[in-house]
Amino acid sequence: MTRSFTDDSVDDGIVDHLLASARFAPRAGNTQGIEYLVLRNEQVHEYWKTTFDEESKEGFPWPGLFKAPVLILIWANPDDYVSRYAERDKIDSGLGDDPSSWSTPFWWVDGGMAAMTILLGAEASGLGTLFFGLFEHENAVKCKFSVPDSFRSVGAIALGIPAKDQKKSNSTKRVRKPLSDVVHLGSWDA
Repeated sequence: MTRSFTDDSVDDGIVDHLLASARFAPRAGNTQGIEYLVLRNEQVHEYWKTTFDEESKEGFPWPGLFKAPVLILIWANPDDYVSRYAERDKIDSGLGDDPSSWSTPFWWVDGGMAAMTILLGAEASGLGTLFFGLFEHENAVKCKFSVPDSFRSVGAIALGIPAKDQKKSNSTKRVRKPLSDVVHLGSWDA
């Protein structure tokens, strides 16, 4: 994950290609409930003004993040999933009544797959990315950028040219579990 960007712009064609690819990420029932808000230049500055006050920005450990020229915000509409699963070919699933019917809310899964598609495509294009959550700022961002109430934030992706001076997160120092500790062959206790 890139936490410091240059001021260099990102070609519109690359962003379009990343979004076109994300449309082909897996979707439960081929539901069309994932949408994207792309912010560039002054819109990116407006995003940061909406989510960070000047005091918070002062103490932020990765100020180079604010230079990212593009933000892609990923939104999911749970109502679209409920409606899709109320259709004749999915009605027997029992998921077409209410979002609470879903033991695994696939709008989050599908949104994560779309995000990963964008992240991997950006990396393959030589760009840097950082996926982050909107958390307590979701409603303010929805209001600022006219996002309909029915949509929920999956997260945002900062996109741009990585700066040379990358300060690593302390999380990167955590030891990764060995594969044998996380893969269970045939049975969990095997």
